[in-house]
Amino acid sequence: MSGLLVSRMFLERFGERLREIEAEPGRPVEHIVIDIESGTPPLTAELDRVEIAFFSNDARYHRQPFIDALDQSPNLKWLQLFSVGVDPKAYPSLRTRGVTITNAPGANAEAIAWTAMGAILWLGRPFRHWADAQGRRTWDPIHYDDAPRDLAGQTMVILGVGQIGGRVARHARYLGMRVAGIHRHPTPDDPVDESYPPSALPTVLLRADWFVVACPLTDETRGLVDANLLAALPRGAHLLNLARGAVVVEPALIEALRTGHLGGAYVDVASQEPLPSESALWDAPNLILSPHNAAISASYPAASAERFFANFRRWRRDEPLEGLA
Repeated sequence: MSGLLVSRMFLERFGERLREIEAEPGRPVEHIVIDIESGTPPLTAELDRVEIAFFSNDARYHRQPFIDALDQSPNLKWLQLFSVGVDPKAYPSLRTRGVTITNAPGANAEAIAWTAMGAILWLGRPFRHWADAQGRRTWDPIHYDDAPRDLAGQTMVILGVGQIGGRVARHARYLGMRVAGIHRHPTPDDPVDESYPPSALPTVLLRADWFVVACPLTDETRGLVDANLLAALPRGAHLLNLARGAVVVEPALIEALRTGHLGGAYVDVASQEPLPSESALWDAPNLILSPHNAAISASYPAASAERFFANFRRWRRDEPLEGLA
């Protein structure tokens, strides 16, 4: 019988659903439970029986006990992650051991897309001015000479038209924006007005009002958005990083904000997380910063659990897994 390593909180929330699937025909499984909040690890003999593990949403904030348990499970064959994007260099010890790692594509895409739209409205409309005036208890309306441009008719360039980038594109088009997608493998179903290969990015950015970074972190995209690429944007354009911190060169981003070349930015990710208190990102002007939290929603744990359950069914039936990371 194969051991399934899960957190106690996950089993409390989704145990009934898990047992429904285990009642279906397939390989038998026993639960190896880790109480990540207390940090109490399973016994060594139990970890020896672990062949599969689900790194659920609750483990994100108590990750070290779970990571330690994975490292101490010599027979681990498959790890399912709740997250969508996975750094290909993450979990090096598990990859060296030949452990299959899968993720949950699309589980948090809708929440991230709505967070992005909120940032666009904050940056594109005068909310910052009004909030500042409210804090000063001052009636300070904006006059038409200083009115912001309408969002409708502006151009958005999205680097990476996957689950997240695709949803951002749909919402942006609802606002009347024109969307250009940068995609290595474009399809006729991409919800964009124009499609271009990655090689065209510097040229397409010349007319971008909004630049949304939603690509995976790979050797090709690490440090891709540098000072030269930011300089290609028109003065006053905005950037949103929904990908990984390492895709955008942070000193270049900060300098572009300080000089006013960028009109504003929203970043949900940083090159070092948690972000150190001494980081210059905290004080960058016209920057909205969230702690890798754009996906937060009440539905995310259940959505990522369903991605695991779908793969769990495949595993029990000896079928190929999806979402390989």
